Formats: sequence, C-alpha cells, structure tokens
Amino acid sequence: MNIGNLFSINGTITTEVLSVVGVQFAPIGAQTKEEMRENLDLVLDYLNQSVDAFPGTDIVVFPEACIQGFAPVNWHDAMIDIDGEEVEMLCERCKALEVWGVFSLLVWGNKSRNCYANRTIVVNDRGEIVHSYLKMNPWIPFENSIPGTSCTVCDGPKGSKLGIIICADGDYPEIWREAAVRGANVIIRPTHYMDPFYESWEITNRAGAYFNQVYVVAVNTSGMAKNETRSCFGRSMILGPDGNIITEAGRGNVSLIKADLYPGIIDAMRKQAVHSNPMYSYCNRGSSCPDLDGCGDCTPYTAYEKEEE
Repeated sequence: MNIGNLFSINGTITTEVLSVVGVQFAPIGAQTKEEMRENLDLVLDYLNQSVDAFPGTDIVVFPEACIQGFAPVNWHDAMIDIDGEEVEMLCERCKALEVWGVFSLLVWGNKSRNCYANRTIVVNDRGEIVHSYLKMNPWIPFENSIPGTSCTVCDGPKGSKLGIIICADGDYPEIWREAAVRGANVIIRPTHYMDPFYESWEITNRAGAYFNQVYVVAVNTSGMAKNETRSCFGRSMILGPDGNIITEAGRGNVSLIKADLYPGIIDAMRKQAVHSNPMYSYCNRGSSCPDLDGCGDCTPYTAYEKEEE
C-alpha cells in the first residue's frame, strides 16, 4: 500500500508490515521516587493496553521523559540509572508481551556533577536493549543535560531501520538527514512539545518526513500533569514519506494511535525514484546535465564547514 505517495515505484516489491502504536499521555513532573514509580506503573499499564487494543502490534512508542516528566525543581530525586531496576522492569514487560518498546528516560550522566542525560532506549521483543540514543540538541537554555555526539540507526522489526531523535532535535533539519543518510526508514521522535509551538510541531514533522523520504512516528506529551509548569498539546502523529499525516491523536487528551507502515517501500523509493529524490539529489546535483555525463559531480554544500581562522 502506497497511498498518497509522490514517489514512483516500479516492479514488484515485497515488504513486511510494521504495526506501530504511539501512547500519548501526560506523566507527572516527578520530584520523588514515588512519583516516578507512579509514571512507571502507568507506562507498563499502557504497554498492556496497546497490545490488547491492537493485536499484532510490533512496536510501542512513548513520549519524552515518559516516567519522569519535567519537574522544575527536585528532579534529581526522580533520576534513574540506565542499568537500574526501572529499566529492567520495562525490558521484562516487553519480553512478556513479545513487543518492542521505545522509552525516553532521564538518566544519570555524571552523578558526581549532578548532570543528567536525556536518553531514549529501544527494547526488542526479547527484552534486550538494542539501541540507545542520547539527545544531541538539548533545548537551550532550559535543558542542561549532557548532549549526545551521534545519531545512529538500529535494525528494528519487519525490515525497519530505526532512527531516534528527541523533541528539540527535530527543530534542526540536519539531524533528520543524519538519521536518513545512516539508513533509517522510520524516524521516531518522542517529545514534550508544548504550547505555543503548535504549528511548528506539524511543520517540522511533515518536513522531516518529506525531505528525507521516511516514515515519522512523533509521539508527544498531552496535557499538564502534577508538578508540570508547561502545557503540552498532544497531537501525536504518524506520517508517510511525502509528509502526509497517516493518523493523528487529538489535542490535550490521552490517546493510543496506531498505523501500519511498510519499511520496504522506503528502501525501494530511495533506490528507484527518478524525480524529487532528495536522498540522491542532495549529493548528486545536476546528474541529468549532459555536460556532467550523468555523474553529478558537483561542488558540495558548505553550510557546515568551519571557517579558517
């Protein structure tokens, strides 16, 4: 199925179907271990609900800081270790349900300096952490977490290659392209995106999908729970490779959204598409020009070159 897609595909393509569920809710801005555990219990319960509501689900995605929220003070008391019991409980539940999970967590980075890291993990259906991504673009100046250094990609279920970016990451076009160039055919974006950035949310998700010929699974927080100081609008959405919104949650409410994706279509488009193929054209400009004899050997862009002092 290739509904509404702008990119032509020739011949016969065999692709598995990837069933994705996004869980939209508002975690407590945890200031204690007890409040963090309330969020954790809710996440585990939503994992159960997702599998019950949508039999055959392959992967369940949660919003940014799903077991901690963003408390303005005392957040240190709700911090966890990446190898701690909370992460172990998430892994065990994925194994028990035989489903993949994507969990965005606030974990200790450098405890001696009171520094934390905004990290998202991908857990497979055997309860193993198969990918870990550290947010490369913390939200300046409010988020003083340790920034990551690379946006890598992992193999997911049903032929998917998963790239992870987190919230403010998605405001920078270069990180979407980094994930896509590394082979991602599905980019997952857990967020805590709040008002008044309602329009920016849709623009960045649609642009990221279209410019990079990729599925986007963007799962946002919704509402303003206890101890939170910012109102998140929800509107979690799953998008196709031409920026079309396949399914979308409502504004301000708890919601489970689900879509079937076809990762093999993305791979085929990138190999076959003749027109509007940004993944080929951005490094092969002018490849149709007779003077270049089809080689497209053009001067590269200089936007990220450092000027010589």
